[in-house]
Amino acid sequence: MRVHRSLVFPVRWNDSRLNSLLDEFRLVVNKSIRIAIREDLRSRASLTRTAYAPLSKEHAIHKKYIPCAFEVALTLLKAHRRRVRKGRISSNPYVRRPLLKAENQSYWLDRETGRLRIPIRGTEGVQILLPMSDWHRSILRDPTWGLGSLTLVPGSAILVVRKEAPKAYEPHAALALDTNEDSLDGVFAEGKTAHRLTISLRGVREIQATHFRRRRRQARKKANDRRVQRRLLKREGRRERNRVKQRLHLVSKALVVAANTRRSAIVLEDLTLHGARGRSRRMNRRLNAWPRREVHRQIEYKAALEGVPVIKVNPAWTSKTCPVCGARRRDRVGKVFVCEMCDWEMDRQINAGMNILKTALASNEALARAVRFQPGALRHDVVSPLYDLSALPTGAREEPSGVELRRASA
Repeated sequence: MRVHRSLVFPVRWNDSRLNSLLDEFRLVVNKSIRIAIREDLRSRASLTRTAYAPLSKEHAIHKKYIPCAFEVALTLLKAHRRRVRKGRISSNPYVRRPLLKAENQSYWLDRETGRLRIPIRGTEGVQILLPMSDWHRSILRDPTWGLGSLTLVPGSAILVVRKEAPKAYEPHAALALDTNEDSLDGVFAEGKTAHRLTISLRGVREIQATHFRRRRRQARKKANDRRVQRRLLKREGRRERNRVKQRLHLVSKALVVAANTRRSAIVLEDLTLHGARGRSRRMNRRLNAWPRREVHRQIEYKAALEGVPVIKVNPAWTSKTCPVCGARRRDRVGKVFVCEMCDWEMDRQINAGMNILKTALASNEALARAVRFQPGALRHDVVSPLYDLSALPTGAREEPSGVELRRASA
């Protein structure tokens, strides 16, 4: 299995030839979309047979860019056809912004200096210098990372690197986590011992609420100037995303490091949140802003880089099922789950983590051989954080927006 990472470089150029190349590539993509819709083409091979010859005559660009344009067009069409199959309203897609996508055979990059050469046509090309940070150099100097596709849009260059992921080890323990708005709560089990734990999401929910109030206030103040309003709201949204992602990166990295050190598997929920009636407008907004998928995405790709096995289980009834006798409660459960059959009592979120662990043990033989989970051993255990926030490196940049990070223990 291969893992991919995207390296983003903020770049500016004043070369009109490169701007023309991006415009031409956008036109090729839009023409490819129209041809694929008219001829009902769904594969790159069929689109190449039909459209390669006329497009190569009409547009004077490097010939290797045309198959890349076909890939972009088919990707957009695949999403469009999926929406149509589901009965959603969807117009024919087209690319609005200038862009260029090139495979690794089309460009040349000096990994040490960041000098990038992009061919225009024939032997003519343009060179730009990518701003290299220490993090970029640490990846590009690693020979195990191979170069993938390069995407240019006005203001940035996105370079994809890839390498073979290490084989996942056979787990000797398990970290089963229930994903909540403020934390990841669950159980760490190794052999016959188990401990309750919690991983704080470092105030992500409070950050989202703060920026929501700021955007609402800015929208009211600039209601008569939509141009300024859009610019301010876009800047506020960018700050919020940066602050949230930075915190989630710290949490996911600490989790994967802890799992790798203890040779344990990470067990997560396979969450798909659907809209439901009866929720208030405020609750729906909170759930839509909840970065549950981003947390799992970061954990999964970092675990793949380290060879940490990740197990996804069905989250149904995890908060309402007794891990001791298996009875389910049909009514609403508060902060504490109490079983009406055997009088089992446990925090609802920790109870969900225990049921997630039991489901993973039932579906994974290697994990079942290593872990002998006994729910009763956790009755009097105290909840402990997985890591100490005060022990994080002080030299790391923790707040990209310049606001001091609020340190709070789990």
